[in-house]
Amino acid sequence: MRNIGLKLKTLRKEHGYSQIQIAEYLKIDQSNLSKIENNKRNLNLTLLDKICQLYNCTPEYLLGESDNYEKQKIMFKSGNDMDLNVIAKINQLASHLSLLRKYDAKTNQKLPKLNINIRRQLGIDEYSPINIFTLLVQKIPNLTIVSFPMKRSVSGCCFKNNFDFIILINSIHSRGRQNFTLAHELYHLLDDEENFYICSEGFKNEIEQKADEFASNLLMTEHGLYDFIESNNINKWTIEDIIKCEQYFQIDHNLLIRRLYSQNLIDGSQFAEFSFNIKPKASSLGYDTSLYESPKDKEYYSIGHMIPLTEKLWNLEKIGNGLRKDILLDLYKEELIYKSLSDKNEI
Repeated sequence: MRNIGLKLKTLRKEHGYSQIQIAEYLKIDQSNLSKIENNKRNLNLTLLDKICQLYNCTPEYLLGESDNYEKQKIMFKSGNDMDLNVIAKINQLASHLSLLRKYDAKTNQKLPKLNINIRRQLGIDEYSPINIFTLLVQKIPNLTIVSFPMKRSVSGCCFKNNFDFIILINSIHSRGRQNFTLAHELYHLLDDEENFYICSEGFKNEIEQKADEFASNLLMTEHGLYDFIESNNINKWTIEDIIKCEQYFQIDHNLLIRRLYSQNLIDGSQFAEFSFNIKPKASSLGYDTSLYESPKDKEYYSIGHMIPLTEKLWNLEKIGNGLRKDILLDLYKEELIYKSLSDKNEI
């Protein structure tokens, strides 16, 4: 334990984190962290576990009992307001997947190719709206999507290797925004060589702009937009047309008006007019307003391949109930744990 403080300080500096960021992540005072780094205060098991998740290392490495450590390479598409809980979460899930894959056949998974025919590859036409959450877990092998609250500035995160894909979504954002984030993170899965991306509003470069354009066109293609215009006889966009369009395509409101403005379909005065009081207007027009709200029933939520993979290996007795419980809890699937216990008690 004598040198653990020095190791913590070294890891923090190697990753470019400040004491304030680490203290916030650990939910302790910065002064306490400083004492820990200077070996004036010991780590408890809870803090030790959180630090291991953040740096993707073992307790043995932190305690100086092992030198086995490989730094996770992360691409930050974000500003300075980084949410370290996102990094810890993806490390946690990737570690679970690594354990599960020891007992399951590994086959390289191929993603769709990133081109204008992405909708065709996913088996959908150019005109219809899509339920992107349901679509992606059906069409992309070994994809798991996990939603939980993050800092508001962070939109999402993606991770991939040869066998599995994970996308994290910030659940405090509106449903329309989450749809866009999921499409945006899909771009990174398909396009980038890096295996770990974190994105936020505070960072815009050429790659992020391309990801935004991809997401916008996946959710609402040019053909789909102009077919909507023609079908609804739109000569000059009104707020009623805007709301009808975003409700039809289940697309984020701000994304829609920015897209229409960039294509000269609305002018600056319309853009300003359409930017406010959308939810009350949608309600007055008789629409479901959940598109503009964060889904409260999905604040902690997951869908996709990791769940049935865990259940399969548990039923085959390849993994024990303790590991199964840990994984399902980290996927926010408590109901599966309690249901299985209930079923066994009935037997």
